[in-house]
Amino acid sequence: RLLRGAEVWEDRERTVLVTEASPGRWIRPAHEEDDLVSCANPCVECELLEDGCVGWVDVRDLRLSAPEPEEHALRASRRYRGHRGLLHVPSVVAFVESHVARTREDRARYKRGGTVGASLFDAAGFVQAAFANASARPVFIPRHAHEQHHFAEPVDDLNEVEPGDLIFFGVHPPDARARGCVDVRHVGIITAVRASGCTSGSCVELVFASVTDPIAGRGIVARDSVIVPRSSAGAPGGGCPGWEYARARPGPEHEGDAASERLAKTVLSVGRCRRGVEGADDLPRGRTAACGRCGGSSRRAVQISQGFDPNHGVSRLRRTGVDLTRFSWDTEVNPSGRRAGVRSR
Repeated sequence: RLLRGAEVWEDRERTVLVTEASPGRWIRPAHEEDDLVSCANPCVECELLEDGCVGWVDVRDLRLSAPEPEEHALRASRRYRGHRGLLHVPSVVAFVESHVARTREDRARYKRGGTVGASLFDAAGFVQAAFANASARPVFIPRHAHEQHHFAEPVDDLNEVEPGDLIFFGVHPPDARARGCVDVRHVGIITAVRASGCTSGSCVELVFASVTDPIAGRGIVARDSVIVPRSSAGAPGGGCPGWEYARARPGPEHEGDAASERLAKTVLSVGRCRRGVEGADDLPRGRTAACGRCGGSSRRAVQISQGFDPNHGVSRLRRTGVDLTRFSWDTEVNPSGRRAGVRSR
């Protein structure tokens, strides 16, 4: 267990910061042969247990507690995953509003990989920090934007959007659209939802806050809004109303703003987080770049193929043969599928 904060990097040379880990988080080597105590290798690839984030750490900079059995560490880290209803969404919104209410000079600024600092975040790090500060015990959602897109429960009807939901931005790669692939590049937290009339029919205005980088955005935490019109044709099969994200435009308060215009052109979807990460099935398959771009399957396709229930996340446990009618989260089951044993913390 970390006794002081640590930086996690994308590569052994520590050229790109992936995330920052706060004191008290659980860490283990990503490979059986590595060790966090002997310092035989100065840089070791590690995994943070609470959100499954993987990257390289310099073991010479770590301050760790005594090694713990893996079963104990998994049970301890599971307390922070929101499975007992610890997630308090109004506190998520309050965290965001407290940052937006500051003067422009005092607002948090962009830092790639920034996660735990009081004034330095990237987009997904700001979202994770908001959820981690939403209760007395931190609730960890995935660290990167594409993982948050995969993890969040889809909100298909924008009339049902609530403050605290996540709004995702990105593009559909031309060669992957048929497979439902998306390239998630940005994420924000919705703070208000307003009905808006327009010539083509009813519209919804989504007010959100996010941290944009200084090249394509403002470089600070800021409030934006987008107006999404309802599709005149409706959803196929007579389901919930369809929404034309491709025709989204900035809200009236942000018309003409270059950063808002760029965001409005790349709205992808809205999702809702009801809990924290509970297991490996909550994260996309395979290794992905720390920049948050994702070319993998859409979360809906992944959920269908894996039989994943976004409200419970126990599909992996079903495959272990655990009797779910008697299962509790204190049962000694390793949700990551790794071999039980003793590791350095």
